[in-house]
Amino acid sequence: MPPPLSVEEALARILDGVAPMPAEAVAIEAAHRRTLATPLAALITQPPFDASAMDGYAVRGADVARLPATLDVIGEAAAGHPFAGSVAAGQAVRIFTGAPLPAGADAVVIQENTERDGARVIVREGTPDRGHVRHTGFDFRAGEILLQAGRRLGPREVALAAAMG
Repeated sequence: MPPPLSVEEALARILDGVAPMPAEAVAIEAAHRRTLATPLAALITQPPFDASAMDGYAVRGADVARLPATLDVIGEAAAGHPFAGSVAAGQAVRIFTGAPLPAGADAVVIQENTERDGARVIVREGTPDRGHVRHTGFDFRAGEILLQAGRRLGPREVALAAAMG
């Protein structure tokens, strides 16, 4: 009778006798529980523009450095409906979550820290360092490898792959 094999040796013998399955492309809907044959890189940049992370007012950070600050509200920006103009000194744009940050603005003051007064807004509290802005590529950039070869695809990985384009 041959001597018993160690677990490692038995596993090595088994793996020597098998070959990897050929790679195949499948629709995203069929990717769950599959294993990646090659690394998966993002096809798009997300977000594709600087976007508001909160409902509030798009402002120039310099304009809200000293509080309270009163600014003229010159328009509105919503997801899918960006503000076409530019924010200048002393101005603000009403903005909603997901909307592109208007040109000239570099921060968002959340609505809870403001008081609307007709065509003006009074900013009572400032913004954190990032200013409630999700900057271009904050999640990922086109070409960035986010899932490595050999990764088994669960619901999170499939959702990420879908978001990557």
